[in-house]
Amino acid sequence: MFDSIIRFFKNPYYILFTAIGIIYLAFMQIDVMDVDAAQYASISREMLETGNYLHVYHRGEDYLDKPPLLFWLASASMQVFGINNFGYKFPAFLVLLLALFSTYHFTKYWYNQRSALLAAAILGTTHGFYLMTNDVRTDGLLTGFVIFAVWQISVFIHEKKYINLFLGSLGVAAAMLAKGPFGIVIVAIAIGSDLLLKRKWSDIFRWQWILMLLTIAVVLAPMTYGLYTQFDMHPEKTVYGLQGPSGVRFFYWTQSFGRITGEIYWNNHAGFFFFFHSILLDFLPWILFFIPALVYKFYQLWKIRFKAEPQQEFLTMGGFVLGFLMLSMSNYKLPHYIFSLFPFAAILTAVFLHEHFTSYAKWAVIWRKVQNGVLFILYVAIFMLFAFAFQNNWLVILVPIGLFVVFVYSLINTKDELHKTVLPTLITAVALGFVFSMHVYPNMLQYQSSSVVGREILKMNIPPDKFMWLNTESNSLDFYARRIVPEANSDSLPIYPSGTYIFATQKDMEEMLQVQKLDYKIVKSYPHFSVSKFNIKFLNAATRSKVLRTNYLLVKN
Repeated sequence: MFDSIIRFFKNPYYILFTAIGIIYLAFMQIDVMDVDAAQYASISREMLETGNYLHVYHRGEDYLDKPPLLFWLASASMQVFGINNFGYKFPAFLVLLLALFSTYHFTKYWYNQRSALLAAAILGTTHGFYLMTNDVRTDGLLTGFVIFAVWQISVFIHEKKYINLFLGSLGVAAAMLAKGPFGIVIVAIAIGSDLLLKRKWSDIFRWQWILMLLTIAVVLAPMTYGLYTQFDMHPEKTVYGLQGPSGVRFFYWTQSFGRITGEIYWNNHAGFFFFFHSILLDFLPWILFFIPALVYKFYQLWKIRFKAEPQQEFLTMGGFVLGFLMLSMSNYKLPHYIFSLFPFAAILTAVFLHEHFTSYAKWAVIWRKVQNGVLFILYVAIFMLFAFAFQNNWLVILVPIGLFVVFVYSLINTKDELHKTVLPTLITAVALGFVFSMHVYPNMLQYQSSSVVGREILKMNIPPDKFMWLNTESNSLDFYARRIVPEANSDSLPIYPSGTYIFATQKDMEEMLQVQKLDYKIVKSYPHFSVSKFNIKFLNAATRSKVLRTNYLLVKN
């Protein structure tokens, strides 16, 4: 056993992977952020409380947006671990581990073990992957189940084993239960593009695909039935401005494809090139390797005149490029929408690095130096976060300082050409993850006043009918207070009974105390900021006060 421990500490990759695991666990302890993650957590808590798993409600109202898998898993997890950050985030964490596991085995199946380890390491240390372990939405589930399905179906095509077809079908169904039809579309375009390039017509028209569709339909049946009975059987309902919406049609068409066709009014006017910009940040610190990897894959495709051999793999390129372009045509875009494509990007990057950075080449040395320059800039940003953003904790800052020393040492003393490229980037990724999980997000979430107040109200054992909000509606307030917090009626403020607590904005506080002279007193004030939309002014302690607002907890005398 002692020899095993010695070998562990002699292998830098083992230490780095352990550090990454600790970072994931740290992210799971951080408060959920408004708006989306807190809403999903609140819905999951409500589902656990009501025991209604077929029909989804949010604050007692019909909910018709995301499929129910996240809510099912999170409510089951909270049944075991309690209504808390870990209980909500744990299922997504497991599926993200599945994403790493599947990425590794897919890459090992098509390429080699060294590329496989690198692909999993790249995926697990991107900024986007860190976000999925912290700001838990449906994208983490989609990411894990999509790459799992692609892996299993690609193995089925080669080995003709029905167990792989069955597992791949479950993966597709789970991806659809996580985020709708896009789950099956991304798998289909990844598999289909590869088969088309190889001219494998017999595999394209396999009768076994019917078995796959039937399996998917069976798995989706409970959700489909729930949507039908909640919405289609009640045409009198109005949801999200839609009169008498069909829940079944909304899930299988409108929610995903309606964003492209314009059938649904969601439109944030993000341009076609939105994701071209957002990926530059979300695939850090590997983006400078991914770009040439994708260009090289295009070059390979051009070189073979778009006709691939059976041993060649183009699932990752087809899945990423076609999925990326399809999402870019949507009228509504947010950066995390492309995270499910990151396993493909990680595999492309890992294979490129393994093929072109394992031996000395002049262009590779130059490119490595450019990458190292970017990594130095990232370390400057890390130390600026300690210097200018939040109050320094000398114990916390020692870790990035130590990692920077190890980073410089790896640049100077690493002999293996691939390790000389990969190790400094991995070390920097660990430093970034550590700083955000142990320093940045914990400090930022102190300014999400709704979660702070929710916890305090819970500890104070304030009865549900004695706590309300006024123009401060928040999903995190419901989640941490462990109840659906009602809205206060401004006309009823004078007649609420003594001991009634109101969570209000500064404007409403001034109206209540200074204008109307109501018999309330301030219990506590809370600095507030929408942390999911943080900016430079908020991060800079010197300018933070300019973007903060103050919310108040008041009580009736």
